[in-house]
Amino acid sequence: MLSILVVDDEVFIRDGLSRIIGRESGFRVAGSCSNGREALELIAEEPVDVVLTDIRMPEVDGLALIRELKNEQPDIRCIIMSGFTEFSYAQEAIRYAAVDYLLKPIDKEQLLELLHRLDREKLLAGAKEKQLRERLLDSCLHSDVFTEVLPPGFALPAPYFVVYVQKCDSPGTLKEGTDNWRTADETADCLPLGDRQQVWIAYFSKEPSAAEIRSASSPLLSVSFGRSVHVGASRAGAEISELKAAFAEAEKARDLGIYSESPFFFAGHGDLPPREESGLRRPGGDWEVLREDLQMLHISQVVEWIHQEFASLQSRRAGMEDILQMCRSVLDTAATEFQEFDSLLGREQVEQLERSLASGMSISEIERQFRAALEGTLDEIRKLRQEMGGNAVEHIKRWLSANYSQHAELGALAGMVYLTPSYLSKLFKQETGLTLTEYITEIRIRKAKQLLRSSPGMKVHKIGAEVGYPDPAYFNKLFKRMVGVTPNEYKKIRH
Repeated sequence: MLSILVVDDEVFIRDGLSRIIGRESGFRVAGSCSNGREALELIAEEPVDVVLTDIRMPEVDGLALIRELKNEQPDIRCIIMSGFTEFSYAQEAIRYAAVDYLLKPIDKEQLLELLHRLDREKLLAGAKEKQLRERLLDSCLHSDVFTEVLPPGFALPAPYFVVYVQKCDSPGTLKEGTDNWRTADETADCLPLGDRQQVWIAYFSKEPSAAEIRSASSPLLSVSFGRSVHVGASRAGAEISELKAAFAEAEKARDLGIYSESPFFFAGHGDLPPREESGLRRPGGDWEVLREDLQMLHISQVVEWIHQEFASLQSRRAGMEDILQMCRSVLDTAATEFQEFDSLLGREQVEQLERSLASGMSISEIERQFRAALEGTLDEIRKLRQEMGGNAVEHIKRWLSANYSQHAELGALAGMVYLTPSYLSKLFKQETGLTLTEYITEIRIRKAKQLLRSSPGMKVHKIGAEVGYPDPAYFNKLFKRMVGVTPNEYKKIRH
């Protein structure tokens, strides 16, 4: 709405113009003054967009008024009213950036046409200013050095601000809340946050109370029945340097909505649980138990472990970042146990999963989504393992038979068949009844026995080195333990 101040020393002109402007939709008469001094006093107390002023007035005339406004409040647009005999004065006023001049007697249609044009210009300039401010504020939310983001002289529209973070169950709910807020408050800035989420920065002329902060959020919560929305609010801030901390506070307040049964949830900074000690906190489950269950692909036990961890998070009303950190740790643990894990649940899929989890409207929904994603991936791995399990062991056995004299690292063997070392060890023992070390030893001793029989002239220490035991003493000791006699005794028995 365009706010207009009428300044003229003739009362009937002031009253007549005020009536014409006041009847027009979209315009507001901020006041009427008889001279420039009164106008300056009113402007100091009342926001004004346009000053419609006469030139010749007592005390402070129209030209002096325009000069003062040009210096102190250059955003105010000025219109000079003049007669033909005052045209030279009007030209001087135009040089002081008066928007235009109107000849007396004032033509109603010309006046309203001019005011409508100024109103359109104001709306366009305001939209551009708001768009720029929102881009700068969005950068401030994610920057630790806000002074590098903001241009010199940047200021917020009002002395105080409150950050609101809104999360909805659907794009339709988000749009409905947005339309409601725009209708109630055109000055608030709206910043995108993610899937079905937005940040609102509302402005206040005086420091709002907790009740006023809550009341201001009502447009976001006044959505259709059957929909769901969570809103978190920060405490009031006065400095732009407080914006990032206020945003983090509002996010934490919003996160409390996942523990509420109400579809329309609001929390302010006063509703936040006591602050935990700073620093990253390792999720509290027994990670060795999880690792063992993953290694053996005991999917039901893995799912139960995750359920217990979510119960722990719920008991302390953990924030979304703590929940996501626990989920990341589980995925990282699974990825270290299964080489094929990343190919089944790659980086892009994990990022999409995190976005989906972050937009969940309840802790149970978040748990279901995460369990479904992990359980589905583990089930795929189990199917792959079942298909290739026997083949993997046979492949390792063939390689060991051909390369029995080489030093075989467990990790290298596991890499040949795309299994983790721990899983290969368990699978090999399950398939053969022997550990890998026992199997390698058995092959080497069998090869040594063949050489002792077929090459009687070959020295025992050379046979030991040939099969992978360059230390003669160790070879003799191991051979006797496995066969019951030393290599030399075995050679004599066979010849």
